[in-house]
Amino acid sequence: MLIYNITFLVADKVSDQWVQWVNNSHIPEMVASGYFTEPRLAKVLSDHGQEGTSYSVQYHVADMQELGAWHRKFGSAMERNCASLFGEDVLLFTTVLELIK
Repeated sequence: MLIYNITFLVADKVSDQWVQWVNNSHIPEMVASGYFTEPRLAKVLSDHGQEGTSYSVQYHVADMQELGAWHRKFGSAMERNCASLFGEDVLLFTTVLELIK
């Protein structure tokens, strides 16, 4: 089992709008794709002098093959959708974690 983590850096001026989007559109679409389960949204508690707020959205995914299949079908569309809605006010990067226990 893997955890697919998407970290978003969200400008304060769009934070409320982004939280609504992630809860009402992004998470439901990711789960509806059939590749992900157990979505979680967390605020990153870190102060490194950055402007805005960082959030982590995590999903369970079976394995790298499933994640690769999702990336080929939907990955770039997800990033384009976020960029079209929020432009440079929301930046993101992804990491894959292996669940050990």
